[in-house]
Amino acid sequence: MRLDPETKLEDMVVGNHKRAHFLVCLLTLGMVPIEYHVASSRLSYPLNGKAVSVIVKRFEVGKARDYCVENLLKMPKETRPDYMFFFGDDMIPEYDALIKLYAEMATGKWDVLTGLYYLKINDPVPLTWREGTVGYMYPGIHYKVGEVIDVDITGMDFTLISTEFLEKMQKEIKPPYFQTGPSTLPYAKYYEENTIVTYTEDVYFLYKVRQCGGRIGVHTGVKVGHYDVNTGMIF
Repeated sequence: MRLDPETKLEDMVVGNHKRAHFLVCLLTLGMVPIEYHVASSRLSYPLNGKAVSVIVKRFEVGKARDYCVENLLKMPKETRPDYMFFFGDDMIPEYDALIKLYAEMATGKWDVLTGLYYLKINDPVPLTWREGTVGYMYPGIHYKVGEVIDVDITGMDFTLISTEFLEKMQKEIKPPYFQTGPSTLPYAKYYEENTIVTYTEDVYFLYKVRQCGGRIGVHTGVKVGHYDVNTGMIF
């Protein structure tokens, strides 16, 4: 780059590009399918992005996710990644899925943002649920594919979580952040009185996110395959 001889340092705009910084959390029972290996190896990161990883093997999923949060919050603040990225070992994303997810997350509109994937059942349904909507939210009915939608419940296996928001949660609630087990909460009003419901760790966490004023979204333009190791099918 050529500059005029009269140019002074104070006249120059110093580059202010901020590198995307992720803590990639990989939860596994210890063996991953080759399909996941291929998908993860081709997954692209944002330009100049950097990542550190934590691998958790053979933990119950709620405890594994909580372990990841604890690790993040124990890191020195000056080196703490900006985002936690949960990447499940049965996820088959497109190569640019994380780039798209990060681009939306970087707008500051969301505290938790996930890609769109479906439950592994005979009649697959999208993991998009919002209080006040009967059942799950379907494309073409509740949203147009490509939109980023507000939800109360979604999956956590291809998800970005703002570290800044986790720091806020740390001040407002007591651990655990993720927990699996029986309870009358959350969303007890959707069940018969005194019914004991076994909730999953993602429902528990996202309910706590809402309690802390968090914004939860699903980017329906980021489609992620959900691999079934028993059948080889991708939902």
